[in-house]
Amino acid sequence: MDLWNEIKALEPDIIADRTYLHRNPELSFQEYETTRFLKEKLEEFGVQLEPLDMETGVSALIQGARPGPTICIRNDMDALPIQERTGLPFSSEREGVSHSCGHDIHAVIAVYCAKLLNERREQLAGNARIVIQPAEEGGSGAYAMVNAGLMDFLPKNDIVVGLHVHPAVPAGKISLLKGPAQAASDHFKITVKGVGGHGAYPHRCVDPIVVSACLIAQLQTVISRETMPAKPAVLTFGTVHGGTASNVIPDEVVLTGTLRSLYPDTRQQNQQAIRRITQCLCRGMRAEGTVEFTNGIPPVINDGEIVDAISAAADQVLGPGHTVWEPFPSMGSDDFSVFLDYSRGCQFFVGSANEDPQTQIGLHRGENIFDTKSLLTGTGVLTQYIINALGRS
Repeated sequence: MDLWNEIKALEPDIIADRTYLHRNPELSFQEYETTRFLKEKLEEFGVQLEPLDMETGVSALIQGARPGPTICIRNDMDALPIQERTGLPFSSEREGVSHSCGHDIHAVIAVYCAKLLNERREQLAGNARIVIQPAEEGGSGAYAMVNAGLMDFLPKNDIVVGLHVHPAVPAGKISLLKGPAQAASDHFKITVKGVGGHGAYPHRCVDPIVVSACLIAQLQTVISRETMPAKPAVLTFGTVHGGTASNVIPDEVVLTGTLRSLYPDTRQQNQQAIRRITQCLCRGMRAEGTVEFTNGIPPVINDGEIVDAISAAADQVLGPGHTVWEPFPSMGSDDFSVFLDYSRGCQFFVGSANEDPQTQIGLHRGENIFDTKSLLTGTGVLTQYIINALGRS
């Protein structure tokens, strides 16, 4: 039986496992039942678990019969604090929590890739590591796995590959892009300190609300006047907090937002510019401005050789014409990029849309439905890629 027919034969089991996870979503770093379920499945399939020092998250290793490189499949497992409104018979049974980003699909794909590769380990020259990461939402799960020692496991990863469902791509197809594919994401907090007082006497105060209004407008010039137009970046303010009453000038205002960029040099330059403009503008208006960046995630930069190999695998397992070539990168982010700090790799999109408009609504929406064909497509392409890569070693 060839790979695709074997996957088709497994379809009822694959869908059943995804249905279970979809009904029982768990938030970031709370994926206890999800972790237990996935580990039990891998053990059932005879796959060797690795001793990961984390309460949630999974790592497993499939050792080939001959020496060769180690390729890591990295997918994720956490859900979102979003009420599901799909109307599906297997909708989330947990109030206010749902798999609105498709991570239940990603986790099940990783498990069945492990099953198929483990059954073929005698054919492999090298190793396959299966990593199912907690807490992708928020960008901290990958760093937690690094801190738990994942990147020191032997043999070390030579290549990392992964996927994400995408409601803008037709089910049964994948989409790919070489080079920068998804943006870095850096969260920041700006504190503007002034001198509060009565709203009737602004001349006796230093109004941090007025300073903040000027700052919000001025910082957009970081994108429009300090960033090379061919290297896109986005600066978004998400919250503005300050004041307690309509006739009182507050002592301070706190702004939060995100900076997204596709190139490491742009990322660094933009952060420096935000600090400089904040300090100088606030000082010029008699206020004090401070900027704090959290530990953000780098951009996803896909290795061109691996992109070509994944496209070839898609042609082989799905048939020619099932790869969509993305014309532009996404300004969305994924902490898959943290794994790329340790090896080259590629993350691609798996189509989850069909003719039903509800499958095209978009990620992080409680109404969106994911076509289950994405389960088979993702499993087939990832498994075929590793068979090809390790079979040639």
